[in-house]
Amino acid sequence: MKRILLFSLLFLVSVLIWYLFIKKYDYEFQMESRYGPGVAFYEISDWRNFSPKSKNKDIIITKSTPFESITQKLMSDNSDVLEMYWEFNRKNDSVTTISLSVGTSINELANRWAIVNPFRTSVYIDSLKQRVLEFKKRLNDVQQTYKVSLDSKITSSPEMNCICHSSSNIPIDSKASEMLGTIGYLENYVLERDLELTGPPFIKITSWNKVENVIAFDFCFPVNLAQDIKPTLEVSFREFKSSSALKAIFNGNYRLSHLAWYDLLDKATESGLNTNSLPLEIFYNNPKVEANSESWKAEIYLPVME
Repeated sequence: MKRILLFSLLFLVSVLIWYLFIKKYDYEFQMESRYGPGVAFYEISDWRNFSPKSKNKDIIITKSTPFESITQKLMSDNSDVLEMYWEFNRKNDSVTTISLSVGTSINELANRWAIVNPFRTSVYIDSLKQRVLEFKKRLNDVQQTYKVSLDSKITSSPEMNCICHSSSNIPIDSKASEMLGTIGYLENYVLERDLELTGPPFIKITSWNKVENVIAFDFCFPVNLAQDIKPTLEVSFREFKSSSALKAIFNGNYRLSHLAWYDLLDKATESGLNTNSLPLEIFYNNPKVEANSESWKAEIYLPVME
């Protein structure tokens, strides 16, 4: 009996020493997010304000492995530097498990002792818990406004002839506003020449800087090019061939449709498929006349090479 008690005591002391002096992070949080790791990875990468009331960008990304992990540094209210390490694991195609480990090198021992001390409340952890809960609520609220559905099989993107306007150096979250600002070039071209569209409008990404989250793309209207029309300074002609692709359906505001790109990239990586990371998005609703963005639909194709 004494040996058992002694062993238990030594075990508890060993765990306490490991936690106080060896363990890298102070505390860990677990949560779940809708959709695959790609969406969760982007949402957290785009998180710049730890407090929803803060106007200052107090979160800096120091390291990231796409769709797997993110390391961030946070300047807290009392000037402490917190390190936050996020890990993403696919539970299934519609749920991702997110692990968050938090640590600080300032007052580290005191903070850890407050966590394990049953007779003392840890202000440090209580504050972190509140902030993480606020973030999780914001993430859930945003994800309620859209839906991403991935096809399980490789399909083929459509073949199209079209008129296009090209845009470059566009922040990825400004894609929709750029389309609204330039759609007039295509609409006027169609009206002035009395053309009929042969399909819904779409964009084809021509470059994607994933570090800066900046893209270039062609915004296109499908038309029959076999008629007496010529390109202009603002409108060019394009022919897009069909290719093997992974496909996603996005429902929601088109300014968020790029979130599906990340899940498609993650799916390609998981399936061992090579891709040029240049999606094609086809838009089936007109935001000018349909106010309910929850009913908007986009088909997104990510080219892959088997």
